[in-house]
Amino acid sequence: MPFIGVDNVLEITIVTADGNHVIANAYRNKDLFWALRGGGGGTWGVVTSVTYKTHPSTTFSAALLSVNSTNANSTHKLFTEIIRLTPSLVEQGYGGYGGGTSELFHFFVLSPNATAEQTNTTFRPLFEFAHSQPGLSVLNETVLFQDWWQFYDAYFSKDGQVGVPSEISSWLLPKDVVATNKPEELAQELLKISGFGY
Repeated sequence: MPFIGVDNVLEITIVTADGNHVIANAYRNKDLFWALRGGGGGTWGVVTSVTYKTHPSTTFSAALLSVNSTNANSTHKLFTEIIRLTPSLVEQGYGGYGGGTSELFHFFVLSPNATAEQTNTTFRPLFEFAHSQPGLSVLNETVLFQDWWQFYDAYFSKDGQVGVPSEISSWLLPKDVVATNKPEELAQELLKISGFGY
């Protein structure tokens, strides 16, 4: 079940660069609707309203892993393990993001389908593996949020910055890329990018 983001957008109204007020949805202006949901709304005009499919409020169980590293080999091993686990996590209903550099990265996922106990059980082996790697300073936690707003308020609404790029739900890598039998190679390539996103 998608819990936020483009899968829940039903309609967007926008003032285009030529001054027209346009409605875009799955039936009208389909190409613009597709572009607005994935290509940056500000690129195509000024969005004046969005209609979302809503869902009943639900709890979210989350897992957070934050790593400072002085050992590139340990970072690579840990990130390889995260990539190896990703298809299983997605099948269990977890979604989220991660990113950073080989010296500092974060991994944060949550699920509306898992209890706090299930999340602890799922992530305990990953957390233990992270702590076992030399040169890594690891912070980890699992948290139960009563609803989406509690999560958003805790992590996104208090820094006061404007224009900070944050994707709070996305899947930019196709499943067949992540589910490859070569997670070590994917980890190596992603870690070459300073400020990588996952």
